[in-house]
Amino acid sequence: MRREIVNVKKPDKQRHSSRSARVTRFEYVDEVTSDQMFRAYGDSLPEVLVNAAMATFGVMYDLADVEVERHVKVEATGATEEQLLYSWLSNLLAELDVQGMFFADFSIKRIERDKNGNLHALGEAGGSRKSPQLRTLVKGITLHRFALERSDGRYKASVVVDV
Repeated sequence: MRREIVNVKKPDKQRHSSRSARVTRFEYVDEVTSDQMFRAYGDSLPEVLVNAAMATFGVMYDLADVEVERHVKVEATGATEEQLLYSWLSNLLAELDVQGMFFADFSIKRIERDKNGNLHALGEAGGSRKSPQLRTLVKGITLHRFALERSDGRYKASVVVDV
């Protein structure tokens, strides 16, 4: 699939908030030079996973430009919550290539822990095959400064994506 990048620039450094609660979902930060870093927030693990997905795909294009036509299932597994986040974001990027879709709607249906203590997430990504105007392409999730922290009952993910 050919993807034309028409506007190569980083996303705005603004905070992206939920309209209903005015709570910051994610923000892009200038703490790395050649890649893009963001922080995503959530009151629960599923919420921070969804918000991190929005931030990841928001690096590439304006999510509002994607008309959601269908959803695909996305699974992720990790021994820790941090590994689960990494797996979730990496698998979403793989689905972009495999499905040839641009995603803008994300949800986590369930997260379970197996008998060995590993976490398994089942989620969905909704999108379209119609390409929005691309800013850049995210090649992958890096481990540089990658972190998932929980403080006062709220999650904060720090992620650097390779562009």
